[in-house]
Amino acid sequence: MFRPLGDIATVSLGYKSLQNDFFYVNKATIDTYGIEKKYLVPIFMLRDLSASVFEQTPKPTVWLFACKDKLGDLKGTGALRYIEAMGDRSASDKKQTGNNLTIKEALEAQSGGVWFHPKARPNKHHIWLRKAISSVYAPFFFEKAVLVDQRLNSIAPGEGIEWKELAAVLTSSTFAYSLEINGAAAMGAGALEAATTKLRDYPVLDIRDLKATQRTKLASLAKAVWTSEVPVDWASEQWQPGKNLKALDEWLLTAAGRNVPVAQMYDDLRSACLARAVVADDKKKKTKKQKSDSIGNVAESIVQTVSPVIQSKNFPNDFVNGAVLDLPMTFDRSSLEDVSILQLLDSCEIEVRTRAGSVAYQGTHPRPVAEAIIRALMWGRSQFSVSSDRKAMDEAINKFLAWVSKTERDIEKAISESAYGTGYEDALKKEVYRRLGIHPLSGAKVLPPHISL
Repeated sequence: MFRPLGDIATVSLGYKSLQNDFFYVNKATIDTYGIEKKYLVPIFMLRDLSASVFEQTPKPTVWLFACKDKLGDLKGTGALRYIEAMGDRSASDKKQTGNNLTIKEALEAQSGGVWFHPKARPNKHHIWLRKAISSVYAPFFFEKAVLVDQRLNSIAPGEGIEWKELAAVLTSSTFAYSLEINGAAAMGAGALEAATTKLRDYPVLDIRDLKATQRTKLASLAKAVWTSEVPVDWASEQWQPGKNLKALDEWLLTAAGRNVPVAQMYDDLRSACLARAVVADDKKKKTKKQKSDSIGNVAESIVQTVSPVIQSKNFPNDFVNGAVLDLPMTFDRSSLEDVSILQLLDSCEIEVRTRAGSVAYQGTHPRPVAEAIIRALMWGRSQFSVSSDRKAMDEAINKFLAWVSKTERDIEKAISESAYGTGYEDALKKEVYRRLGIHPLSGAKVLPPHISL
């Protein structure tokens, strides 16, 4: 009594517009151009749907611009104003040609007649299923047929089958089991793939083999689930199916002539779902560790190259010309959290805080003196002295900035020439400075008002 889903239903991909920026409009756009209601079809996205209920009742926030009229018949309409305003804008999708096309050019290249006519028919359905399933297998049901975007598949009953009868079969855990054992975890992050073409081959109960009284019973059992229970999240701690779903599953297995205890099916389904999640999590951890190890190795090679220069001079000691360093400072550098700087005319109030939330230092100094204290901390120093002489610290800072800029250029060059690959430059730079024990903004010409140490 189990047949491929495609034998009793039509499985189709959700609506694919080919140019969402043009065909999908929100209320603000509709109001701006005065687009007429007859040219609009509500369309729902996956984000609009709730995994905590079976029957969906979302309010539309997006509409499909479904104008099939000719230009000559649109004179004076809001639809025409919208078409004329959008035609020359840049198309969002350049994959087909690789060129920077306007929306009109991109849609013309896709043929199908008049460029602003929708390329696909907006077919509405009662039953929709995610293309990527995590741990909630239940489809989404709508009392009134609706249009949904391509992130989902529609499942429409075949001839002689009521949609609620089909929805009842798809509510059963036997369908969840069919998805799990036939699907492939190929959507990333452990998600189960329910591709349109493959979904048609997944086995389900053949409703056509049931008697009229059995069909009525099937629909009645499913309705009890829909109205009193939530879809099971098979990976959660509270995964146990409710009594109504259990009753539906037991009845369906009996009707199909399968002598399989529902408890065994539940345990197998949960185990398979958790195993898929564990494998995905393990893969994610390994990938993250490999990335971290790779960044660390490259960072260490850069550090070995530049650290001799970094260690050759201390700030401010090696950048003053005979000035007396009369303001000694001592910090537990490892305990510091951040520094706040408050500019007061030509002086600065600085406050250094610890991770425990206490104030390690607070004082008001001439701007160059305050800046020298902060830059010494950023350079990784714990015990140092600065001068209370404004001019001496101003000169020391200028010399330091000139010196450190060359070191920064060497670091940037080493990062750009590293074999690690693009896309991770920021993470690599952060790791290099962490290993050097200095702040990336140490050589910034102007310090921000708040600095995390």
